[in-house]
Amino acid sequence: MPIDYSKWDKIELSDDSDIEVHPNVDKKSFIKWKQQSIHEQRLQRNQDIKNLEFQLQMNDRLNRRVDKMLNTLSDSELLKMDSVQQFLNANFDKTERGQGDHVDPDMPTYNEMVEDLFEQMELNAKKEGKDPKDGAVIREMILRHRKKIDQVNTQATDKLSELYRLKNSLISSDDIHTGFDKSFVNKMAEGEDASKFIPKQPASETSLIGSLSPPPMEFIDFKDDAMKLAPETLAFGKIAPDKLKKSEEFLLQHLPIISEQQKDALMMTAFEHQMEGDEVKAYQAIHQSELLAYIRELYDIKKIPFLRAGEMTKVIKMFFERVFFKSADRGRASFLESVQAKFDHVKQRVKVMEHESPQEGVETIQLKSLDDSTELHINLPDFNSEASEEVARREAFNKLPTQMQTAVQSQSLDQINEVFSEMSLEEAERVLDIFNEGGIIGINAILEDESEFKELQDQYESERNANQLEEGEDVAQDVSKPLEEDLNEGTTNTSDVVD
Repeated sequence: MPIDYSKWDKIELSDDSDIEVHPNVDKKSFIKWKQQSIHEQRLQRNQDIKNLEFQLQMNDRLNRRVDKMLNTLSDSELLKMDSVQQFLNANFDKTERGQGDHVDPDMPTYNEMVEDLFEQMELNAKKEGKDPKDGAVIREMILRHRKKIDQVNTQATDKLSELYRLKNSLISSDDIHTGFDKSFVNKMAEGEDASKFIPKQPASETSLIGSLSPPPMEFIDFKDDAMKLAPETLAFGKIAPDKLKKSEEFLLQHLPIISEQQKDALMMTAFEHQMEGDEVKAYQAIHQSELLAYIRELYDIKKIPFLRAGEMTKVIKMFFERVFFKSADRGRASFLESVQAKFDHVKQRVKVMEHESPQEGVETIQLKSLDDSTELHINLPDFNSEASEEVARREAFNKLPTQMQTAVQSQSLDQINEVFSEMSLEEAERVLDIFNEGGIIGINAILEDESEFKELQDQYESERNANQLEEGEDVAQDVSKPLEEDLNEGTTNTSDVVD
């Protein structure tokens, strides 16, 4: 059987007998220093791993609280510390705090840290010259802070992955496991086959030195587009809620989709389905998103910042077994209550969005003056005049849709915009062309006071006088020219007579 010796390349040696040192340096001392350096680096690396794991765990606990508050509480409720405190204590463990070897036991609880965050946002709003009593301002500042935390988590995760990679690339005494704790000899009875006592060859992954962990997998995370769904996640979202076994098998085959970003992106598709009026697909998307959320939350308890296939597989099997398959009516009921609560929230939010902006997401045309000193007015054609200009305007007016003709005749800009809001962009652009053709929409200047009117009047008088002066000069030139010609002719004639 071939033997793989590559694992020995990963052993970090500090007492190589072939090592060469400077003649003035004691070899034994050098080896001792090297051993001490390796040991200190290993301790520092392990400590850095613990610190980063704690940081990611703490940020995750805080983010869950902040996200749920932002999705549930209104702007006015975010300003009331009593409402914030009651919400946190009702939805999260108020005694939960960070724990670890080097963690201050007197550090505030996670709920208290979130409360301090809201107070800090009010102070920051004052420093930036914003209204600290405006709920929308506080929400915007918290979202900005939340984005910074995500960036910190990304950097911490990358650094932690690198530390784990470095740790797995070297074998230390912590990785050494004895293969046998006891030794004994079985005596062979007479007539027994000796071949049955020949020891079996150990499996390839079994050795006196424990096998190294496989390289970590990566969760799917489209950092540049939070709404982007992977094809696998999209397929998972189409599995019916009652096909739990199928969902379990799918997740076991597609572990990387169990990420925060994919979970949130799948949840957002529920809003799209609900806005389209498809409640079945909306509920289905929420149900599948909650499966990802529950499983990811259980996995995060293990404090593994990257995807480890073996651990995630155990979590998936344990979750489905205990919550759905092992007559766990209570666990199933709790899960379905969470799904229903989110479904009700989505339906309510969609209603609010439709009420606030019924045409949100649809591009339309609205007429509005962009200059404060002017206003739009409606020019109706003279329906009784036979002048060619008015006949052309009537023909343009008759090209308008019936609803728009009625709105134009009302001479109300609001009614015209209301008709525009119900049109497609192409139809609205065609109507604008007809407006231009018939001169139906005009612009009036707005004069705020009498002095402005007097100024405009003086300007008009000066322009009129200038025009009259130019016209007088033109007339004078027209009159003087024939007189000059006649004079010249007369002079010529007189000279002729004299001659």
